[in-house]
Amino acid sequence: MRKYIVAAASVLALAGAQAQESGTKVTGDELTALVTGAKVAHTSKAGSLRRWTNEPDGTFAASTDSKAYVGAMGYASTGRGKWSINSDGKYCVEIDWKRVDEKWCSSIVKGADGGYYLGFVNPSQKIEFSR
Repeated sequence: MRKYIVAAASVLALAGAQAQESGTKVTGDELTALVTGAKVAHTSKAGSLRRWTNEPDGTFAASTDSKAYVGAMGYASTGRGKWSINSDGKYCVEIDWKRVDEKWCSSIVKGADGGYYLGFVNPSQKIEFSR
């Protein structure tokens, strides 16, 4: 059983490495220019669509359809948040939702399709930055 787990982990690691190779990590001044003042749209792993605008002072007001908590219909909810770029060059987000706090950091990767992704190129990791 153990060798199957190791084999599965190896396949997943290889798939992640291949996905990263199909994109370019956004760093430095390019990352700062991309996220500062940008309107952001992102669907969480649970399927909730969230939107906010990264204000130059590092704050934002976010909205979500909250599908993660009440199923397909969802309900509108809002939360206050902060964004930053940490010392490792990752885009970081903290949101104080009514039901739960959200906190994460991720590399931003630009795919060959021109889209942006959290960590690696994968449709479930897509994040949109617009003006």
